[in-house]
Amino acid sequence: MILVPGPVNVPKTVATEASKVVNHRSEEFKEVVKKLEELMSGFFETDHVALLSGSGTLGVESMVYSAMDRGEKVVAFQYGEFGRRLVDSLKRRGCEVVEVTIPFGSRPKPAQVEQVLDKHRDADAVAVVHNETSSGVAIRDLDEVSKKVKGMGMKFLVDSVSGFAAHPLRMRSWKVDAVASCSQKALASVPGLAFVALSESPRPQGDVPNYLDLSNYLRFQEKGETPYTAAVGAFYASLRAAELLAKEGLEQRWKRHEVCAKLLRKKLESIGISPVGDEEDFSNTVVAAYTGGVNSSMLVKGLKARGIEVSKGIGENSEKLIRIGTMGVVDWRALTKLIRALSEILKVEGDLRSLEDCRLPSFLEEEVTWD
Repeated sequence: MILVPGPVNVPKTVATEASKVVNHRSEEFKEVVKKLEELMSGFFETDHVALLSGSGTLGVESMVYSAMDRGEKVVAFQYGEFGRRLVDSLKRRGCEVVEVTIPFGSRPKPAQVEQVLDKHRDADAVAVVHNETSSGVAIRDLDEVSKKVKGMGMKFLVDSVSGFAAHPLRMRSWKVDAVASCSQKALASVPGLAFVALSESPRPQGDVPNYLDLSNYLRFQEKGETPYTAAVGAFYASLRAAELLAKEGLEQRWKRHEVCAKLLRKKLESIGISPVGDEEDFSNTVVAAYTGGVNSSMLVKGLKARGIEVSKGIGENSEKLIRIGTMGVVDWRALTKLIRALSEILKVEGDLRSLEDCRLPSFLEEEVTWD
């Protein structure tokens, strides 16, 4: 049972689709590309979604290289490991980066963003991570942050690799300029695809590697193709995952993720494990929690022996935290196994009541097993 911050367990039909291999220039595959692009465009609320064969990091770097020009000034708020990686990508692009570091366990708030931007009115853009899996904290009021950014006339770039499909995100109404995500998180597909959604069609970039130039992807997608050899199985799997997401409903998936994350946080507290963050900023996709003096490696090892995979913390928190993925198709059955196993390892009485509130729609529950 995989409960790490991605990849995730996937529905049976998604796993089946992942095994398909066809000619990536065939008419059959062109239909897959067209359908997937149409669905993802609807989810992101934009007409421009590039489909890339690669990881979420590829999506973020492609967003940075295609949305930013060398020499542009960007204010980057970082509150965890992936914020630091976003800053690194911006610097490699040749941007002038103003780094704003937020203490671990917190995140940039609208008033703070406004205060910082008031000092850097000459900035061209702002970049943030929507959901930080290293700390289990998210920007839950991204719409308000976007208002501050757009009110200053700046571009707004969002790494929503682990936020998309689990936290509210409305590109058009919030006026977000660019969002990067991927297949193996809350979409509940297999690894292999990155998605970059843009508010406007990007112009070709002469100083950007071809594989990072999003204009290439969108130009080929106009005829249902990809510019380079595609991760065919991941395309098929992600199309099926997108169809399941459409059937569940995007807003319902947002709500389901929040219910499950809240429930897990309460259950962990009841057995002496203290989640990072609070009601204003907790992540819907990863619960990071202090282990109360228990070595996190011991907990990870103990869970692994019981068939459950979770992650340790990152960096200085590696032995203080565990990080539990709640994204994709995690439900009460998975949480029951987890809380029971943790209770056994810690030799405490775990509260298994009300876990059923973390429930998949029936058509998805039938596709998911936690053996």
